Amino acid sequence: MTTVKLIVTIKNRAEHFIQSIPFLLSQYGIDYELIIVDYHSNDGFNEILISETELRKPTFSPFLKKIHVIRLTEDLKFNLTKARNLGPAFFSEGGQVYCFTDIDTFLSMNYLKFWSDKVVKNKTFTTSRKQESRASLPSRLRAEVNGGNCCVYSDDFFEIRGYDESMLSWGGDDDDLYHRLKLVGLREINPYNANDALQYSILHGEELRLKYLEVPERAPKQETFDKIYLNQSIENNNSDFLKPEYASSIATMQELYRK
Repeated sequence: MTTVKLIVTIKNRAEHFIQSIPFLLSQYGIDYELIIVDYHSNDGFNEILISETELRKPTFSPFLKKIHVIRLTEDLKFNLTKARNLGPAFFSEGGQVYCFTDIDTFLSMNYLKFWSDKVVKNKTFTTSRKQESRASLPSRLRAEVNGGNCCVYSDDFFEIRGYDESMLSWGGDDDDLYHRLKLVGLREINPYNANDALQYSILHGEELRLKYLEVPERAPKQETFDKIYLNQSIENNNSDFLKPEYASSIATMQELYRK
């Protein structure tokens, strides 16, 4: 039976966590485990996580089986690609679906069921963007719909070695992942429209988006996409955080809840 892992990353976004955690805990219709990757937050997030989990236990979805917290042991500048690779590194066995979301994104109760059901090993993955065409670059469906949300089979994710950790600034890392998944023959499934995405984000300023990044700036759009689409290799040699042995040397994992 396929296991669904809902993976969310955080670095000093305790306020957004308080706003989005009810939606992460209330997914309905499919068994799942919640994986929270804490990239060494120092804004009191750990204490808030414990208190919010205890407070909301009566509202937990009957389909929520476990909550795991992965904590980086060193206070590094945030890199989304490394943080997202760190989740699968601790759950690297085959036969799973990884669904990635952001801490500032609100999920409909049927989001996980609707999108993970469309993921088929060696065949399909799902995203929440408008994919590229001969005439245009990929884009958001609407400003508030998070284009970085995606679901992918674990075996396919590891075949292309996950996210490219050399992408240090903001933007393009998700599109690079999608491009390499399509290079191995997978078909990308997208929402028909913004409503079909079943999620939306908190709109916030650029300062908060870039504040804790390794390189606190947006990636140059055209240059980044030129590099992505010129690449015809699935090889990704920048994925140390995806290696289980390395991941366990820089982070710890705690099971916070088990049904």
